[in-house]
Amino acid sequence: MEMIWSVERLYAALNEGGAFAILDVRNEDEFAAGTVAGRHEVPMAHVPYFDFIDDADAALARIPFPKELPVVVVCAKGGSSEFVADLMRETGWQAINMVGGVARWADALVPVSVTPAGHPWTLVQFNRPGKAALSYMIVSDGEAMVVDPARDPEPYLAAAAAHDARITHVMDTHVHADYVSGGVALARSAGATYHLSGACGYEGDLAVSGHPGPIRVGRVKAIKLATPGHTPGSTSLHVDGHWLLTGDTLFVASVGRPDLGGEVDPWARELYATLSGVLADLPDDTVVLPAHYASYAEMRPDGVVAGTLGALRRDNEGMQAGDLPAFLAFIRANMRPSPEHYATIRCINLGALEPTEDQVLQLDQGKNQCAASMARKG
Repeated sequence: MEMIWSVERLYAALNEGGAFAILDVRNEDEFAAGTVAGRHEVPMAHVPYFDFIDDADAALARIPFPKELPVVVVCAKGGSSEFVADLMRETGWQAINMVGGVARWADALVPVSVTPAGHPWTLVQFNRPGKAALSYMIVSDGEAMVVDPARDPEPYLAAAAAHDARITHVMDTHVHADYVSGGVALARSAGATYHLSGACGYEGDLAVSGHPGPIRVGRVKAIKLATPGHTPGSTSLHVDGHWLLTGDTLFVASVGRPDLGGEVDPWARELYATLSGVLADLPDDTVVLPAHYASYAEMRPDGVVAGTLGALRRDNEGMQAGDLPAFLAFIRANMRPSPEHYATIRCINLGALEPTEDQVLQLDQGKNQCAASMARKG
C-alpha cells in the first residue's frame, strides 16, 4: 500500500478520478479558507489534528470513511498529516500522507503542453492549482519567454533548461493582486528583458520594457495588445497569430474584475471597449489562454485551461452582456468586497514594498478572486 503521495500525484488523481477520500486535519480557519481540489470531486472530511492529540479514539471515530477506502491525509506542511496517517494505519485504515501539505499544494506548478507533439515550437501552460493561476512559457530555437510567472523562478529556469533554451523575455500581463509575481526575480535570474505596461506605474529598480512592438522568441512573433479594463495597464499577448494570452482581461467563463483598483465604472467601460473593440477583429478560432480560472469546468480534457474566442463569444457570461449599459449592470451585479491583502500584494508587485519571506508566504495563499462572475460560480 502506498504510504505517501506527492502534491503532483494527488493532483493527477483528482483530475483522473478514482476511489479515494481526503481527510483535512488543519484547524477550522485554515480549512474554511480552502483545501485541495481537482476536476473530480472526492469524499472529504475535516477532523482537526489537535482533536487527535486530545482524544485519538474519539477523533478516529469521527472519520466517516470505510476502512477499505484509501484516505489521503492533508495538513498545512505535512507533519501533522503524517502523524494522523500513522495513527489511522495502526487502526486499520489505508491512510496516505500528502507530503508537504497545503503549503506545497499552494506552490506546485503542473506543466501541460498547449502545442501538439511535433509542432515547430512549444507553448507550455503551468497550472498552479493552489491559486487556480496559470503561467506560460514559449520556447523556440533555444530561446524562451515566460508570461505571468509565480514567485519562484526555479521551475521556469529548470523547464527552459530541459528544452535547451535560455529565457530571454519575461512578461507580466498586468500588476497581479492575488499573488506575488516572480516576474522581476525571474528576469534578474535569467538576465532577461522584463515587460510590463508603462500604465502600471512600476516603482522598482529593474529596467522595464513597456514598448508596444512585437517580441521575437526564436521563430515566434508575439504581439502585445493593450487590453485595459481589469487594470489600466492590462496587456494581452497574441502569439503566432493564433494563441491569445489574455492575463485577467478575459477568462474562459467570465471576464476580469474591474473593481480591484476601486474604479468600478471607469474601468468597466475600458473593459467593455477592449472586449467589443480590441478583440472584436480576432478570428473565432483564436485560442484564449487566461491567467486564472474559477472552476475545473474551464479545463479541456487534455488538462489545458483554454477556449476558442468563438466559443467564448457564444458562451462566456461576460461577453453575453450586449451593449454598454447591460455590461455595466452585469459588472455591478457581481461586485463583492476585494480581499484586504490584495492592496499589499499590488504594492509588492509594483516594487513599492519589500516584504519578508514570511509575509510573502502568508499573502500568497488561497485561490484567486479575479473573475467578475466568480461570486456566482463559487
